[in-house]
Amino acid sequence: MSDKHIYCPNPYILAEIMPFGEVYPCSCGWIRGYSLGNIFKQSYDEIWNGERAKEFRQKLYDNDFSLCPGCQNLEILQEINDPEPKLISEPPERILLGLDEFCDVKCIFCRPENYKVNPNLIPKDKEDKLLEILSPWLSNAKYVKTNAVGEVFASKISRDLIKNIAIKFPNVKFEIITNGIQCTKENIEALNLTDKISMMTISLHAFKEETYNKIVKGGNYKKVIDNINYVSSLKKAGKIDRFELHFTVTSINYKEIPDMIKLCRAIDAKIRLLGLDCSRDLEELYNKINIQDSKHPEYNELVKITHSKEFQEGKDVVIQGHDYFSALEPVKVSFQDKLKRLFKTH
Repeated sequence: MSDKHIYCPNPYILAEIMPFGEVYPCSCGWIRGYSLGNIFKQSYDEIWNGERAKEFRQKLYDNDFSLCPGCQNLEILQEINDPEPKLISEPPERILLGLDEFCDVKCIFCRPENYKVNPNLIPKDKEDKLLEILSPWLSNAKYVKTNAVGEVFASKISRDLIKNIAIKFPNVKFEIITNGIQCTKENIEALNLTDKISMMTISLHAFKEETYNKIVKGGNYKKVIDNINYVSSLKKAGKIDRFELHFTVTSINYKEIPDMIKLCRAIDAKIRLLGLDCSRDLEELYNKINIQDSKHPEYNELVKITHSKEFQEGKDVVIQGHDYFSALEPVKVSFQDKLKRLFKTH
Protein backbone atom coordinates (compact mmCIF):
# COMPACT_ATOMS: atom_id res chain seq x y z
CA MET A 1 0.00 0.00 0.00
CA SER A 2 1.46 3.37 -0.98
CA ASP A 3 1.30 6.60 1.03
CA LYS A 4 -1.39 7.85 -1.33
CA HIS A 5 -4.99 8.00 -0.23
CA ILE A 6 -8.30 7.58 -2.02
CA TYR A 7 -10.59 10.55 -1.59
CA CYS A 8 -14.36 10.21 -1.83
CA PRO A 9 -16.25 13.54 -1.79
CA ASN A 10 -19.59 12.12 -0.63
CA PRO A 11 -19.01 12.21 3.16
CA TYR A 12 -18.23 15.93 2.80
CA ILE A 13 -20.88 17.08 0.34
CA LEU A 14 -23.82 14.65 0.61
CA ALA A 15 -26.30 13.84 3.37
CA GLU A 16 -29.05 11.28 2.86
CA ILE A 17 -31.88 11.84 5.35
CA MET A 18 -34.20 8.87 5.39
CA PRO A 19 -37.30 7.51 7.20
CA PHE A 20 -37.24 7.94 10.98
CA GLY A 21 -34.70 10.76 10.52
CA GLU A 22 -31.54 8.69 10.08
CA VAL A 23 -28.68 10.48 8.30
CA TYR A 24 -26.19 8.72 6.01
CA PRO A 25 -23.03 10.10 4.33
CA CYS A 26 -23.91 8.27 1.11
CA SER A 27 -26.65 5.98 -0.16
CA CYS A 28 -27.55 3.92 2.93
CA GLY A 29 -27.75 0.72 0.88
CA TRP A 30 -24.18 1.18 -0.34
CA ILE A 31 -22.61 1.69 3.09
CA ARG A 32 -24.19 -1.08 5.17
CA GLY A 33 -26.69 1.34 6.69
CA TYR A 34 -23.95 3.26 8.54
CA SER A 35 -25.94 6.09 10.17
CA LEU A 36 -24.28 9.27 11.40
CA GLY A 37 -27.20 10.09 13.68
CA ASN A 38 -30.85 11.13 13.78
CA ILE A 39 -32.21 14.61 13.01
CA PHE A 40 -35.07 14.12 15.47
CA LYS A 41 -32.77 13.23 18.36
CA GLN A 42 -29.51 15.10 17.73
CA SER A 43 -28.36 18.49 16.54
CA TYR A 44 -26.83 19.14 13.14
CA ASP A 45 -23.32 19.56 14.64
CA GLU A 46 -23.61 16.35 16.66
CA ILE A 47 -24.41 14.43 13.48
CA TRP A 48 -22.50 16.00 10.59
CA ASN A 49 -19.24 16.55 12.48
CA GLY A 50 -19.80 14.09 15.29
CA GLU A 51 -17.71 11.05 16.18
CA ARG A 52 -19.41 8.68 13.73
CA ALA A 53 -18.93 11.13 10.85
CA LYS A 54 -15.26 11.57 11.75
CA GLU A 55 -14.82 7.81 12.01
CA PHE A 56 -16.32 7.29 8.54
CA ARG A 57 -14.11 9.97 6.94
CA GLN A 58 -11.04 8.57 8.73
CA LYS A 59 -11.73 5.08 7.37
CA LEU A 60 -11.86 6.36 3.79
CA TYR A 61 -8.66 8.36 4.29
CA ASP A 62 -7.02 5.15 5.52
CA ASN A 63 -8.14 3.44 2.27
CA ASP A 64 -10.53 1.31 4.30
CA PHE A 65 -13.72 0.91 2.27
CA SER A 66 -15.12 -1.97 4.32
CA LEU A 67 -18.28 0.05 4.95
CA CYS A 68 -18.82 0.62 1.22
CA PRO A 69 -19.37 -2.80 -0.38
CA GLY A 70 -22.24 -1.60 -2.55
CA CYS A 71 -20.54 1.48 -4.00
CA GLN A 72 -21.55 2.31 -7.55
CA ASN A 73 -19.75 5.65 -7.76
CA LEU A 74 -16.16 4.65 -8.44
CA GLU A 75 -15.88 7.39 -11.05
CA ILE A 76 -15.97 10.10 -8.36
CA LEU A 77 -12.98 8.73 -6.43
CA GLN A 78 -9.63 10.52 -6.60
CA GLU A 79 -6.08 9.89 -5.42
CA ILE A 80 -4.72 12.49 -3.00
CA ASN A 81 -1.46 13.09 -1.14
CA ASP A 82 -2.87 14.99 1.86
CA PRO A 83 -0.69 14.26 4.93
CA GLU A 84 -3.64 14.60 7.31
CA PRO A 85 -7.28 13.57 6.94
CA LYS A 86 -10.01 16.19 6.81
CA LEU A 87 -12.49 15.06 9.44
CA ILE A 88 -14.57 18.24 9.83
CA SER A 89 -16.79 19.36 6.98
CA GLU A 90 -18.80 22.36 5.90
CA PRO A 91 -22.58 21.78 5.53
CA PRO A 92 -23.40 19.41 2.66
CA GLU A 93 -24.05 20.67 -0.85
CA ARG A 94 -26.48 17.87 -1.71
CA ILE A 95 -29.35 16.68 0.45
CA LEU A 96 -31.26 13.49 -0.33
CA LEU A 97 -34.62 13.62 1.42
CA GLY A 98 -36.59 10.42 1.91
CA LEU A 99 -38.58 11.10 5.05
CA ASP A 100 -42.00 9.96 3.86
CA GLU A 101 -42.70 6.52 2.34
CA PHE A 102 -46.24 7.29 1.20
CA CYS A 103 -46.84 6.27 -2.42
CA ASP A 104 -49.93 6.19 -4.59
CA VAL A 105 -48.96 2.96 -6.42
CA LYS A 106 -47.41 -0.40 -5.60
CA CYS A 107 -44.74 -1.74 -7.92
CA ILE A 108 -44.66 -5.52 -7.54
CA PHE A 109 -40.92 -5.66 -6.79
CA CYS A 110 -41.01 -2.74 -4.34
CA ARG A 111 -43.79 -3.44 -1.85
CA PRO A 112 -45.95 -6.46 -0.99
CA GLU A 113 -49.70 -6.14 -1.55
CA ASN A 114 -50.30 -5.87 2.20
CA TYR A 115 -47.62 -3.22 2.77
CA LYS A 116 -48.63 -0.32 5.00
CA VAL A 117 -46.62 2.84 5.57
CA ASN A 118 -45.45 3.22 9.15
CA PRO A 119 -47.33 6.23 10.59
CA ASN A 120 -44.47 6.97 12.99
CA LEU A 121 -41.72 7.72 10.45
CA ILE A 122 -41.81 11.35 11.58
CA PRO A 123 -42.65 12.10 15.24
CA LYS A 124 -45.96 13.93 15.45
CA ASP A 125 -44.43 16.79 17.43
CA LYS A 126 -41.80 17.28 14.69
CA GLU A 127 -44.01 17.43 11.58
CA ASP A 128 -44.58 21.18 11.83
CA LYS A 129 -40.90 21.79 12.58
CA LEU A 130 -39.35 19.93 9.66
CA LEU A 131 -38.10 23.04 7.87
CA GLU A 132 -36.62 24.39 11.10
CA ILE A 133 -34.88 21.07 11.81
CA LEU A 134 -33.55 20.81 8.26
CA SER A 135 -32.44 24.44 7.90
CA PRO A 136 -28.85 23.89 9.18
CA TRP A 137 -28.51 21.05 6.69
CA LEU A 138 -29.82 23.25 3.87
CA SER A 139 -27.68 26.30 4.68
CA ASN A 140 -25.04 25.38 2.10
CA ALA A 141 -27.15 23.16 -0.15
CA LYS A 142 -27.12 23.52 -3.91
CA TYR A 143 -29.31 20.50 -4.63
CA VAL A 144 -32.13 18.68 -2.85
CA LYS A 145 -33.11 15.25 -4.17
CA THR A 146 -36.48 13.71 -3.27
CA ASN A 147 -38.11 11.19 -2.93
CA ALA A 148 -36.43 7.81 -3.34
CA VAL A 149 -38.64 5.97 -0.84
CA GLY A 150 -42.10 7.33 -1.66
CA GLU A 151 -44.00 9.47 -4.15
CA VAL A 152 -43.15 13.15 -3.86
CA PHE A 153 -46.27 14.50 -5.56
CA ALA A 154 -48.62 12.23 -3.57
CA SER A 155 -47.16 12.99 -0.13
CA LYS A 156 -48.45 16.10 1.64
CA ILE A 157 -45.37 16.11 3.86
CA SER A 158 -43.05 16.05 0.82
CA ARG A 159 -45.07 18.64 -1.10
CA ASP A 160 -45.18 21.09 1.81
CA LEU A 161 -41.48 20.62 2.50
CA ILE A 162 -40.45 21.23 -1.12
CA LYS A 163 -42.64 24.31 -1.37
CA ASN A 164 -41.19 25.78 1.84
CA ILE A 165 -37.59 24.95 0.90
CA ALA A 166 -38.08 26.64 -2.47
CA ILE A 167 -39.24 29.79 -0.69
CA LYS A 168 -36.67 29.90 2.14
CA PHE A 169 -33.71 28.72 0.06
CA PRO A 170 -34.38 30.21 -3.40
CA ASN A 171 -31.00 29.15 -4.82
CA VAL A 172 -31.59 25.46 -4.19
CA LYS A 173 -32.23 23.29 -7.24
CA PHE A 174 -34.31 20.12 -6.98
CA GLU A 175 -33.75 16.61 -8.28
CA ILE A 176 -37.16 14.96 -8.38
CA ILE A 177 -37.82 11.21 -8.42
CA THR A 178 -41.43 10.33 -9.26
CA ASN A 179 -43.62 7.61 -10.71
CA GLY A 180 -44.90 10.31 -13.06
CA ILE A 181 -48.64 10.01 -12.44
CA GLN A 182 -49.00 13.39 -10.70
CA CYS A 183 -45.98 15.05 -12.33
CA THR A 184 -48.17 17.59 -14.09
CA LYS A 185 -47.57 21.19 -15.15
CA GLU A 186 -50.05 22.32 -12.48
CA ASN A 187 -48.36 20.41 -9.65
CA ILE A 188 -44.87 21.53 -10.66
CA GLU A 189 -45.99 25.16 -10.66
CA ALA A 190 -47.89 24.76 -7.37
CA LEU A 191 -44.68 23.65 -5.65
CA ASN A 192 -42.71 26.67 -6.91
CA LEU A 193 -40.55 24.30 -8.97
CA THR A 194 -40.69 26.20 -12.24
CA ASP A 195 -37.04 26.89 -13.23
CA LYS A 196 -35.85 25.12 -10.06
CA ILE A 197 -35.56 21.55 -11.34
CA SER A 198 -32.02 20.35 -11.97
CA MET A 199 -33.02 16.78 -12.75
CA MET A 200 -36.31 14.96 -13.26
CA THR A 201 -36.42 11.17 -12.92
CA ILE A 202 -39.58 9.29 -13.84
CA SER A 203 -39.92 5.57 -13.17
CA LEU A 204 -41.33 3.81 -16.21
CA HIS A 205 -40.74 0.08 -15.90
CA ALA A 206 -42.35 -0.83 -19.21
CA PHE A 207 -42.72 0.42 -22.76
CA LYS A 208 -46.10 -1.24 -23.34
CA GLU A 209 -49.19 -0.38 -21.31
CA GLU A 210 -50.08 -4.05 -20.73
CA THR A 211 -46.63 -4.69 -19.25
CA TYR A 212 -46.82 -1.53 -17.15
CA ASN A 213 -50.10 -2.74 -15.64
CA LYS A 214 -48.49 -6.04 -14.65
CA ILE A 215 -45.76 -4.22 -12.73
CA VAL A 216 -47.35 -1.02 -11.40
CA LYS A 217 -50.51 -1.68 -9.41
CA GLY A 218 -52.79 1.34 -9.21
CA GLY A 219 -50.87 3.24 -11.87
CA ASN A 220 -52.04 5.17 -14.91
CA TYR A 221 -49.89 4.55 -17.97
CA LYS A 222 -51.53 7.18 -20.17
CA LYS A 223 -51.10 9.92 -17.56
CA VAL A 224 -47.45 8.99 -17.10
CA ILE A 225 -46.79 9.18 -20.84
CA ASP A 226 -48.54 12.57 -21.05
CA ASN A 227 -46.43 13.89 -18.19
CA ILE A 228 -43.24 12.43 -19.68
CA ASN A 229 -43.94 14.39 -22.84
CA TYR A 230 -44.47 17.56 -20.80
CA VAL A 231 -41.18 17.08 -18.94
CA SER A 232 -39.49 16.38 -22.26
CA SER A 233 -40.70 19.77 -23.52
CA LEU A 234 -39.11 21.41 -20.48
CA LYS A 235 -35.84 19.58 -21.12
CA LYS A 236 -35.80 20.55 -24.79
CA ALA A 237 -36.53 24.17 -23.81
CA GLY A 238 -33.50 24.17 -21.50
CA LYS A 239 -35.55 24.47 -18.30
CA ILE A 240 -34.34 21.13 -16.92
CA ASP A 241 -30.68 20.14 -16.95
CA ARG A 242 -31.14 16.36 -16.86
CA PHE A 243 -34.00 13.99 -17.58
CA GLU A 244 -33.96 10.25 -16.92
CA LEU A 245 -36.38 7.34 -17.11
CA HIS A 246 -35.76 4.54 -14.62
CA PHE A 247 -36.43 0.99 -15.75
CA THR A 248 -35.98 -1.93 -13.34
CA VAL A 249 -35.00 -4.93 -15.44
CA THR A 250 -37.01 -8.13 -14.83
CA SER A 251 -38.11 -11.17 -16.81
CA ILE A 252 -41.44 -9.38 -17.28
CA ASN A 253 -40.12 -6.36 -19.17
CA TYR A 254 -36.57 -6.99 -20.46
CA LYS A 255 -37.70 -7.52 -24.07
CA GLU A 256 -38.87 -3.90 -24.10
CA ILE A 257 -35.41 -2.46 -23.37
CA PRO A 258 -34.70 -1.62 -27.08
CA ASP A 259 -38.00 0.25 -27.38
CA MET A 260 -37.29 2.10 -24.12
CA ILE A 261 -33.92 3.20 -25.49
CA LYS A 262 -35.59 4.54 -28.63
CA LEU A 263 -38.23 6.34 -26.53
CA CYS A 264 -35.57 8.01 -24.39
CA ARG A 265 -33.71 9.25 -27.45
CA ALA A 266 -36.93 10.72 -28.83
CA ILE A 267 -37.69 12.62 -25.61
CA ASP A 268 -34.08 13.74 -24.93
CA ALA A 269 -33.69 11.61 -21.82
CA LYS A 270 -31.28 9.00 -20.53
CA ILE A 271 -32.49 5.55 -19.56
CA ARG A 272 -31.18 4.09 -16.31
CA LEU A 273 -31.45 0.30 -16.19
CA LEU A 274 -31.71 -0.76 -12.57
CA GLY A 275 -30.81 -4.02 -10.92
CA LEU A 276 -33.60 -5.78 -9.07
CA ASP A 277 -33.66 -5.17 -5.33
CA CYS A 278 -36.52 -6.86 -3.51
CA SER A 279 -37.23 -6.98 0.21
CA ARG A 280 -37.22 -10.30 2.04
CA ASP A 281 -41.01 -10.27 1.90
CA LEU A 282 -40.72 -10.59 -1.88
CA GLU A 283 -37.98 -13.22 -2.05
CA GLU A 284 -40.12 -15.76 -3.93
CA LEU A 285 -41.04 -13.19 -6.60
CA TYR A 286 -37.43 -12.01 -6.76
CA ASN A 287 -36.18 -15.49 -7.58
CA LYS A 288 -38.80 -15.82 -10.29
CA ILE A 289 -38.25 -12.51 -12.13
CA ASN A 290 -34.55 -11.83 -11.47
CA ILE A 291 -33.40 -12.32 -15.05
CA GLN A 292 -30.00 -10.81 -14.23
CA ASP A 293 -29.13 -14.05 -12.44
CA SER A 294 -27.17 -16.24 -14.86
CA LYS A 295 -29.21 -19.21 -13.64
CA HIS A 296 -32.46 -17.68 -14.85
CA PRO A 297 -33.82 -19.59 -17.90
CA GLU A 298 -34.08 -16.38 -19.98
CA TYR A 299 -30.74 -14.93 -18.94
CA ASN A 300 -29.08 -15.56 -22.31
CA GLU A 301 -31.85 -13.63 -24.07
CA LEU A 302 -31.08 -10.62 -21.87
CA VAL A 303 -27.40 -10.98 -22.75
CA LYS A 304 -28.27 -10.81 -26.47
CA ILE A 305 -30.09 -7.51 -25.91
CA THR A 306 -27.23 -6.00 -23.94
CA HIS A 307 -24.75 -7.03 -26.64
CA SER A 308 -26.71 -5.38 -29.42
CA LYS A 309 -25.11 -2.50 -31.31
CA GLU A 310 -27.77 -0.01 -30.28
CA PHE A 311 -27.37 -0.90 -26.62
CA GLN A 312 -23.57 -0.90 -26.59
CA GLU A 313 -23.22 2.39 -28.46
CA GLY A 314 -25.88 4.21 -26.47
CA LYS A 315 -24.31 6.99 -24.42
CA ASP A 316 -27.80 7.61 -23.10
CA VAL A 317 -27.95 4.15 -21.45
CA VAL A 318 -26.87 4.03 -17.81
CA ILE A 319 -26.42 0.75 -15.95
CA GLN A 320 -26.99 0.60 -12.22
CA GLY A 321 -27.27 -2.62 -10.26
CA HIS A 322 -27.15 -3.49 -6.59
CA ASP A 323 -24.24 -5.78 -7.29
CA TYR A 324 -23.19 -5.88 -10.92
CA PHE A 325 -25.56 -5.94 -13.85
CA SER A 326 -24.53 -9.54 -14.35
CA ALA A 327 -25.44 -9.66 -18.02
CA LEU A 328 -22.67 -7.16 -18.67
CA GLU A 329 -20.13 -8.55 -16.23
CA PRO A 330 -20.95 -12.07 -15.08
CA VAL A 331 -17.88 -12.34 -12.84
CA LYS A 332 -18.59 -10.95 -9.37
CA VAL A 333 -15.85 -8.57 -8.25
CA SER A 334 -15.37 -7.36 -4.68
CA PHE A 335 -15.33 -3.64 -4.03
CA GLN A 336 -11.70 -3.77 -2.88
CA ASP A 337 -10.76 -5.49 -6.16
CA LYS A 338 -12.60 -2.77 -8.07
CA LEU A 339 -10.56 -0.18 -6.21
CA LYS A 340 -7.33 -1.98 -7.04
CA ARG A 341 -8.37 -2.08 -10.69
CA LEU A 342 -9.13 1.64 -10.65
CA PHE A 343 -6.03 2.68 -8.69
CA LYS A 344 -3.33 0.25 -9.69
CA THR A 345 -0.84 1.71 -7.20
CA HIS A 346 -2.86 0.34 -4.26
